[in-house]
Amino acid sequence: MANTLSNPEQEESRDSLGRIRHVLVAVFVCVFVATLAIQGISIWRSYQAALAKAEQEMLLLTRAFEEHVGRTMESTMFALSTIEQDEVFQSCVAAKDTACLHAYLQRAVIRYPQLSSMAFALDSGEVAASNAKYPIANVNVFNAQFFRVARSHPATQYYIAEQQRDPITQQNIIPFVTAVVDKKASFSGVIIAGLNPDYFQKFYNSMANSKNIVIRLFRDDGISLARYPYLASEVGRDISHQDFFERISSGTENGIFYEPAALDQAARIYGWHRVVGWPMGVSIGIDRDAVLATWWRETYITLGIALTLLLAGSALLIYVLRQLTRLERTEADLYLTKVAIENGADMAIWLDPAGHIRYVNATTCHRFGYSEQDLLAMRFRDINPNFKPDSWPKFWNLLRQDRHLFDEICLKTRTGETFPCEVHSSYILFKGQEYNCAVVRDISERRMQEEVIVKSEQQLRLALEASSTGLFDMPLDGRRTAITSPEYDRLLGYEPGELVETFDKWKEQLHPIDKEQAVAAYRDYYAGHSAQFAVDFRRKIKRGEFRWFQTRGKFVDFDARGKPSRLIGTMTDITERKEAQNRITELANFDSVTGLANRNLLRDELRLALASAEKYNRKLAVLFLDLDRFKTINDSLGHSAGDMVLSQLATRLRQIVGKQDILSRLGGDEFVLVLADLPNPLIAGDVADRILSSFQQSFTLDAGNFATSTSIGISVFPDDGHDPDVLIKNADVAMYQAKANGRNNYQYFTADMNARASERLILETSMRHALENNEFELFFQPQVSLETGMVIGAEALIRWHHPEKGLVSPVKFIPIAEESRMILPIGNWVMLEACRRAAEWQRAGLPPITIAINMSPMQLHQANLLQLIQSALDQSGLEARYLEIEVTESVMMQEVEQVMLTLQGIKRLGVKLSLDDFGTGYSSLAYLKRFAFDKLKVDQSFVSDIGTDPNDAAIVMAIIGLGKTLGMSVLAEGVETEAQLAFLRSAGTDSIQGYLFSQPITAAQFELMQIQKKGLTL
Repeated sequence: MANTLSNPEQEESRDSLGRIRHVLVAVFVCVFVATLAIQGISIWRSYQAALAKAEQEMLLLTRAFEEHVGRTMESTMFALSTIEQDEVFQSCVAAKDTACLHAYLQRAVIRYPQLSSMAFALDSGEVAASNAKYPIANVNVFNAQFFRVARSHPATQYYIAEQQRDPITQQNIIPFVTAVVDKKASFSGVIIAGLNPDYFQKFYNSMANSKNIVIRLFRDDGISLARYPYLASEVGRDISHQDFFERISSGTENGIFYEPAALDQAARIYGWHRVVGWPMGVSIGIDRDAVLATWWRETYITLGIALTLLLAGSALLIYVLRQLTRLERTEADLYLTKVAIENGADMAIWLDPAGHIRYVNATTCHRFGYSEQDLLAMRFRDINPNFKPDSWPKFWNLLRQDRHLFDEICLKTRTGETFPCEVHSSYILFKGQEYNCAVVRDISERRMQEEVIVKSEQQLRLALEASSTGLFDMPLDGRRTAITSPEYDRLLGYEPGELVETFDKWKEQLHPIDKEQAVAAYRDYYAGHSAQFAVDFRRKIKRGEFRWFQTRGKFVDFDARGKPSRLIGTMTDITERKEAQNRITELANFDSVTGLANRNLLRDELRLALASAEKYNRKLAVLFLDLDRFKTINDSLGHSAGDMVLSQLATRLRQIVGKQDILSRLGGDEFVLVLADLPNPLIAGDVADRILSSFQQSFTLDAGNFATSTSIGISVFPDDGHDPDVLIKNADVAMYQAKANGRNNYQYFTADMNARASERLILETSMRHALENNEFELFFQPQVSLETGMVIGAEALIRWHHPEKGLVSPVKFIPIAEESRMILPIGNWVMLEACRRAAEWQRAGLPPITIAINMSPMQLHQANLLQLIQSALDQSGLEARYLEIEVTESVMMQEVEQVMLTLQGIKRLGVKLSLDDFGTGYSSLAYLKRFAFDKLKVDQSFVSDIGTDPNDAAIVMAIIGLGKTLGMSVLAEGVETEAQLAFLRSAGTDSIQGYLFSQPITAAQFELMQIQKKGLTL
């Protein structure tokens, strides 16, 4: 359109401003780099000039000092030569007149200010005279380096020694030594002229001024003779390793060198010079930092000026760039504004006072269906069907006065459609021309939405009434009456309009337990801790009963102090939901059969009880109960009978425990009782006795009365543990010990029980892998006929070769196998392995014998036992008559009819039956007759004492007689002595087994015994 800014124009304007920005930045960068380069070169040159000036100054100073030192050395040498050639001195030396020498040396020293002392030492090194002291006692310089050099080279004119302390004056001197020879050219001593190091201090003071200058005097061998200012560590130091000494050695007279931070932590620029004619040199150094101090100051000033200029230039550049950015943003804003107006959701129409349309945007053209040229040729009355010419001037006068007007009118499109719209008119005066800049918004959809909202409100009102949700508008001053909906009144048992609700009445009718919770929810909402007032509570309704309600609401009015004065919200009856939740909680925490706490609730309650006991230093006991032979009830009478026993037991236990105690059912036939606040752990034993006594009364079932017992384990806090799980586990361990002790008793937990329980757990875990790893082995104990003395059978006995514990006794692992039901796969393996061995021996040509295996009560209750026996016979190829199954007499007392059917089925297979350990149980003689056993085995407990106990002998005779009468063969177990053998043989026993003939042996040993036809000597 003609009145819109095209994208290419906008992009061109933006690119132009971007190029200007780039040029400015590039120019600034070039100026910045050039300034840095010029300043860097200037600073470098001034740096080099400062160093060169310092070097030149040091060379001048070293030249002056070198001349001063040379003159001093020449003066000293002249003094020594004059003294040596003086006849007076020679006569004093020849006469060894120390007084004469003292006087002479005193006069000589006065003439030479550079000398602080002068002395003469004889050829023995003994100092004969000194200008400083007379007489001299016991001073010898024979071992001094300078004396040895002069003595060994008397022809040498002089020797300059290191700075050292004068032995006479105790002052620092630089010894200048010359040898003295007599007229015979023999060495007669040395003259020692002590150069005063402070003599050169004056020269140093004249040069140092305020500069940090160091002067060093050194010999050509690198030994430092003096340093100014004085530094003890520098005097006598060897500096020949420094680089400038190579130039001295090469004959260079002077030069410059730089010494890094030395002993005084200062880096210096040194000038050095050889002392012409003398084996010495001097160096003068100045602090490098002091030399560069002026340079640094000037550099900082220069850099500061440059930095200031650069910062000023940067600030100017930033300002210009910001102005460009602002200009660019302004252009973009204008462009976006124009685009927004052109393509906005609202229509834009500009009118002049005559009603001509002067401007329209694209939205207007699209909505009305006209082109821009068509609309610009029209007047406002052409699109306003309700236009009134008389009201138009009034409208303009009002617009000029108020500047902004709002109205809702209807406009007409090209197709004749009229639509409602709202018009925002704004008065604008531009270049003397008045305009009405009107923003027109189509409100057709809003009108339809308002109609939808009205309809929705009606539907919401109906939905609230149908959903049993009451509405309220509650003043919070407590006196004014609230506005409530009809459903609100009905929820509280009132007819609509009957309830007079106030905030005070609402609070009074809350359940006492829920008042604090409701007030807390109100405070949380008031304090801003929650988004709304939300609380569940019980309230009394008109009938006087309490029901559960849920309220949600918000404050809508506040007083002058900011306190809420009005609450609007909803109320819903949630009584049924609460009852369902309580039921779910009860099912989650209580046992459905007994109504006692379950495992989850027990753990929580026990944890709280332990915390209380620990806080108040009290005892606490955990009793673990397990019913004896409870499985028999479920298996024989059904689970409903078992549930009746559990329910009656729970009733009995409730009568025994106290109110503060915890009673729970873990599951199955296991109960846990927690005795809190015990003054003495022995009280737990008294409670256990009362529980055991309660089992003396039988339980009443539909099928009759049933008697059982229980085994109880007791653990005590804090002696046996501090954790709920540990205390329950330890009580469980003690309960198993009670079962091992014969059931129907209680046991306190002890540490060794834990060890046995751990061992039991290890054995049980290992046992599950023993069959897979072939760790079990069958041993065979021969059974010998007392008629022929030959082996007629063997009892198969299992042994366990544990990979870590070695050979484990069956006494240890068989009870564990029975409790863990591992006895089933183990027993089936024993049956198959015994049959396989017997069949192999027969196939090898050995005499056929009977193999006896023990069968536990659990095996007899296997539904497929007969199939397992037949399968073992079929797989091994053994005839059924050579297999004998041993059962204990206690089996006959458990589920007699079922056991009888199983044993009869075994007999039908052709397998023999043997009654083991006869006489140790409570079997009935009638049952003994009904089961028709083939063999009766006399228990070894009777056999062991038949030679010494007449009662045992009589019992054995009776058992043998009973077996013979019933047509059974009789075998005696545990025969170990000849006397036992003689008695049993005379009593008519058919066969024996025991250590007298053989202990249980391996399959290979038993096979060898059969091959050798080993028998019993009768």
